[in-house]
Amino acid sequence: MSKKGKIGWGAIAILAGVLLLFLLGSCSGDCDDDSEEPAPKVTTTATVTATPSPPGSQVGALVDTARNQVQQTGLLVAFHDASDNNQAPGGDWTVCFEKATLSKVDFAAVPNGAPCPKKDGQPIPWPKMPNITGTTYAEAVDRLKDVAGDVDIAAAYLDESAYDTDNASGGYANWKVCFQSVEPGTALVNAPEVTLDAVEKGEACPSSKGTYKDPTKDPDYVAPDVGQPEDDDSSSTGGSGSSDDYDPGDKGGCPPGGCYNPCPPGGCH
Repeated sequence: MSKKGKIGWGAIAILAGVLLLFLLGSCSGDCDDDSEEPAPKVTTTATVTATPSPPGSQVGALVDTARNQVQQTGLLVAFHDASDNNQAPGGDWTVCFEKATLSKVDFAAVPNGAPCPKKDGQPIPWPKMPNITGTTYAEAVDRLKDVAGDVDIAAAYLDESAYDTDNASGGYANWKVCFQSVEPGTALVNAPEVTLDAVEKGEACPSSKGTYKDPTKDPDYVAPDVGQPEDDDSSSTGGSGSSDDYDPGDKGGCPPGGCYNPCPPGGCH
């Protein structure tokens, strides 16, 4: 064999060794025994505490409605009197103010129909009764519709009649108000009923309540005593008086009909 042939086989042997080493290295990480069990998986659970969502503003709502809205969010709820009366709020009270924290909502309320004070804890600003005498019944109904209860009309004279309620366009709309059952400046607490005594348009108001336009219709009416003429006892002589009640005065004289003289002319003997 020539020298050139020996060199060829040696190169082949070297290449085969390199190939074997490459194959052994590439299988070192992926050629484990299939019978080996895989490592168990680990699951981690995180506990998250949710923050209650706010219920939204309840100002203007009833206490019962506000309570239900807040309890659905998981927050605590409390109520107190928004005025200076320190009463326990009822379910039909109206919410005026609210104060919320992360865990609680505190509501301040007033009785149903009452106006809210300017600030929590101040007196209730009840509206005041206006002076409506001299106005028409229609004007009075319009002015009192938001501050009073029923506004009734009655006749100012007891021998007249008028009956209506909250009717600014009826037959009594132009009647003039003479008297009002609630004095001007009075606090209209809980919207009280108001009665207005009125007269027809163009008619004068009575001087006081309880007056009859026709005095003779008053059950206590007494006719005035005009007296009776005295009997005429004058004598047939035409005298107009009696000598019994005649006063001659300082100058003397005879009564009507002449002086009585029992003696004849010339004197008595």
